Amino acid sequence: MRSVPWWTAPPVIVAESLVAVPDPLLTALRPGPVSSGAAVAASLARSLAPAEDASPPPEWLLPHQSRSFRRALAALRRHRGAVLADPVGSGKTYVALAVAAAWNHGRPTACLVPATLQPQWEAIAKKLEIPLVLCSHEQVSRGRLPQETRGLVIVDESHRFRNRQTRRYANLARWLVGRPALLVTATPVVNRLSDLAHQLLLAIRDDALVMDGVVSLRHALTSGRAVPALGQLVIENVCIEDNRPRRVARISSPAPAECDAIDGLIELVSRLRLSTSESIATLIRGVLQRAAGSSPAALVGALQRYRSLLTHARDALQTGQSLDRSALRRFTADLGDQLVWWEMFPCNAASSDLELGDLPVLNSIIPLAKAAEEQPDAKLHRLRELLSEERPALVFTASRDTVRYIRNRLGDLRLAWCTGNQAGLAATRLPRRVVLGWFREDLNHSPGPRHLVVTDVAAEGLDLQRAARVVHYDLPWTPMRLEQREGRAVRLGSRHAEVDVVRFAPAPRLERSLRLEAILVRKAKLPAAAGLGAGGRHIWRWRTELAERYGGPDATAGVAQVSSQHRGVLAGFALYNLADPWECLSSSIGWLEVRGDWTEAPEVVADRLNAAAAQTSTKTVDADRLSGYLTLLAPLIRQRLSLTSGRRWLSPDPTPATRQVTNRLSQLIGRAARLRLHKPLLQLERLLGFVAGGHTAGEELLMEHLVEAPIGELTSRLSRVPVSRGDWKGIEIRLTGLILFSPDGVD
Repeated sequence: MRSVPWWTAPPVIVAESLVAVPDPLLTALRPGPVSSGAAVAASLARSLAPAEDASPPPEWLLPHQSRSFRRALAALRRHRGAVLADPVGSGKTYVALAVAAAWNHGRPTACLVPATLQPQWEAIAKKLEIPLVLCSHEQVSRGRLPQETRGLVIVDESHRFRNRQTRRYANLARWLVGRPALLVTATPVVNRLSDLAHQLLLAIRDDALVMDGVVSLRHALTSGRAVPALGQLVIENVCIEDNRPRRVARISSPAPAECDAIDGLIELVSRLRLSTSESIATLIRGVLQRAAGSSPAALVGALQRYRSLLTHARDALQTGQSLDRSALRRFTADLGDQLVWWEMFPCNAASSDLELGDLPVLNSIIPLAKAAEEQPDAKLHRLRELLSEERPALVFTASRDTVRYIRNRLGDLRLAWCTGNQAGLAATRLPRRVVLGWFREDLNHSPGPRHLVVTDVAAEGLDLQRAARVVHYDLPWTPMRLEQREGRAVRLGSRHAEVDVVRFAPAPRLERSLRLEAILVRKAKLPAAAGLGAGGRHIWRWRTELAERYGGPDATAGVAQVSSQHRGVLAGFALYNLADPWECLSSSIGWLEVRGDWTEAPEVVADRLNAAAAQTSTKTVDADRLSGYLTLLAPLIRQRLSLTSGRRWLSPDPTPATRQVTNRLSQLIGRAARLRLHKPLLQLERLLGFVAGGHTAGEELLMEHLVEAPIGELTSRLSRVPVSRGDWKGIEIRLTGLILFSPDGVD
């Protein structure tokens, strides 16, 4: 069926005698030829596979990386944005650079990466002869974005842009308006599903999947709704797992003496009143208890920083000023983002809520914490036993003070270390690139260090494949951090068939208070709700699996009759661009019961496809029965088409700014219509269609600035935005297959 705007398709009488049809849509549903169940099942399965671009991948891409390359290009050409979420250590840098080379055709590509990863990106791009303009995430935070580039933008470790309340996010969102972007991260979901939504909206409009029945990406993800069509935007090639080392995980539990020592440090923390606000008290207590579980040195450092925070608050109070919450955020470091939503904190509450009476208490307990540094440490003894083995290890801790503590207490092991921009060997400081370079190269015959102790600064993006063991000396707050840490060693190019992963379990009292392991278990389930990871295959990756399993070369988009205990029809339909018969806009497959119930549940579709694929004979199809199923299918297709037919408010929750800009454009349209200004009227209607639809995050910010803009600036600034939502002139419906099920193939 061709769905076109009514004003471009006036009615034409083509016969003197017209006959009414019960449902006009039925005239467009044209089943293909009768064929076998296996042939039609192959057609249905192939229709589920995500789109792949026909561009050839460069020779330096590995075979299993080529699929990610083709799918990322297809998503960019269709939606101008995509998330490359292949697993940690799978070579996403190479895939992203291949996409940039195919898209920008030799022009420099703007690449936004963490500052620590810039040398790595620069070295790989130079080797592949791909011109880059590198910009750090820190420069983005300051608003210093490259202005001399055009075309595709790469945003590495895009999970750092998951919080729309930050200045970093706003700066990037505004700059990306009108630019296609490939977002690269192995861990797009950190704390909640909205993390993924906010990243997608940096480059992709909120209504990008409207053809698949998803009116709003943000609303679907934040509400926890399963989005099978998300596979068009998020590329995750799990088969890469087979090309990386196997993880061998084990738990190292604390001994009773270690638990007693940590309990003693926690008792010191319990003497502090912290704050009259329970939220702030919980936040500070979490910082101090987490430090106590890391090492005595970490607790001393945290107590000293807390004393500095109280001194700062006291001085601010004496001068009649309030302590800015940024000081509290600096004290909590990354812990705060895991425990509280900062936007819910009053900006001026920190100064008055901190308990200044803790200052004298701190002066008495800091010496006690320092004394604990000199006592035997059972946790450190566990680490010594691990590092005494021959396997090169990466040891991750949450505290710089703990890195120093381990380095000083285990100095006989010649440990290398890295914290932020500082690095070294034992007590000697060395350039960071030199230290990390030791763990990229084979040093079996050199006197270099065998083990590396680091904070999470080395947990993103770095290639340290020489390591054969990863030790979580302290547990992080998110599974994302665990994955990033382990991915430094569990990656392509590793010299080891197995990588040993050792997790130091927290002491029981610490776990009861902070619930570190419980939080990790709960957050580990979040990616699956978006279709990511091993637990998320039932959301959208099952489509690819079915396409690979059943989508054979003898596919026929026709009709088949198969014998089964079930009664119903397995039906598939697709929406195509009328202007380009090769461009598929959406494809669906589902099970339709004889009473009209419809489901696209993966387990149901997979079961019916499996049954049909086993039947290779061609059986006669009853025409009346087929007609009855088409009558039931027509309303379902009509419902899908209704989302594409220009409703005024497509977004379920338009922002106030969008409503106001829409009203202003409506006034201009009324004036142009009264004056019969044809060309301005067409332009204004086009702009109104853009404003009333879904937007990227940057376009939403643009709407806020246009609310008070002069009329002339309103239209000129909107005209500079690529407002088109697709260049199709209409939509064509095609049936991808119909398989009728009944006992013995008859009613």
